[in-house]
Amino acid sequence: MKVCILGCGMQGRVAAMALKEDNEVTILDINKENLNMIKKIPGIRTMEFDVTAPRILSFLKNFDIIVGALPSSLGFRTMECALRAHRDIVDMSYLPEDPFLLNKDAKRLKVRIVPDAGFAPGLSNILVGEAYQRFCGIDTLRILVGGIPQKPVPPFNYRITWSLVDLIEEYSRPARIMKEFRVIKVPPLSGIEEFTIPEIGKLECFYTDGLRTLLKTIKGARDMEEKTIRYPGHAEIFKKIIDCGLFSDKRVRFKGNWIKVRDFTMEYLKQRLTEGGIEDISILVIEIKRKARSKRYFVLDYYDKKRRITSMARMTAYTGAVIARHIKEYPDYGVIPPEYLGFNLNLCNEIKADLKKMGIHITGRDL
Repeated sequence: MKVCILGCGMQGRVAAMALKEDNEVTILDINKENLNMIKKIPGIRTMEFDVTAPRILSFLKNFDIIVGALPSSLGFRTMECALRAHRDIVDMSYLPEDPFLLNKDAKRLKVRIVPDAGFAPGLSNILVGEAYQRFCGIDTLRILVGGIPQKPVPPFNYRITWSLVDLIEEYSRPARIMKEFRVIKVPPLSGIEEFTIPEIGKLECFYTDGLRTLLKTIKGARDMEEKTIRYPGHAEIFKKIIDCGLFSDKRVRFKGNWIKVRDFTMEYLKQRLTEGGIEDISILVIEIKRKARSKRYFVLDYYDKKRRITSMARMTAYTGAVIARHIKEYPDYGVIPPEYLGFNLNLCNEIKADLKKMGIHITGRDL
């Protein structure tokens, strides 16, 4: 296939390397420095290109499939462009818009749109979809997921391994959960609880808006929630930062210039959240109950020292790349959230098998 990857950040680069062996890969970015990081790798064509420019539409028609690896603010626009170009797209961004708004047109134009095709949402949805299909429904669902540094640096005890903009979006957006068959909103960073994973030690988790499409597609569930995993104390620190208005768009005068409070905070965090080693750990725990049956999925993944790839990039980009490799096998068109791929047990098994070959080990056991 001819694959076009939009965005040459960490996720885009790793996806390109994963797809180049059996596809013709072109990767676009407006940032020349990003492209230079992958330019010398055989089998990957790089192009300096503004993906918001009008000519992107005609350009995308040269490819069989599009992979979106841009910040969340551009995710929906990217999917719209792929739709207008009549090309399938697998998008890894954490977009705020409802992707199902494109479903009717995608079906009419026979285009497949896969939103949230990363780690969580993404791989987590596929596994939930598999359990839903095997159990003929789900009563309760609990997802705990996160990426943490192997050697945390106080006070944040966190190192950014993906988009800082999307991280703050995740921390700022009210979280939707299912409670007694009703979708309700809870404050982000709330519901803090501590737990222990033997291989790591004591951790905390808190509500974030990660269920997303599952709230529409998992029919009949009584309770569903997703919480983000961090080291203890992290949520309270960021809650105070947000409560103090430090992510406000309010302008203040500083040394003769007007600046947004948010811009200053983001610049400061960009420096502080890159302290310490890049070596990270990704964790995924999914607990599902259906009548008398229960299932638990578990993933624990570490930084790839040989290839110098963060675990978060592996989990996100490898999932997106594998979905892109298999999406044309899906027998329908429209908006296809990752859990739909889990509903298709044959396709789900192929995706898990490919991830296993790439070193992503998923443990699933009935309880």
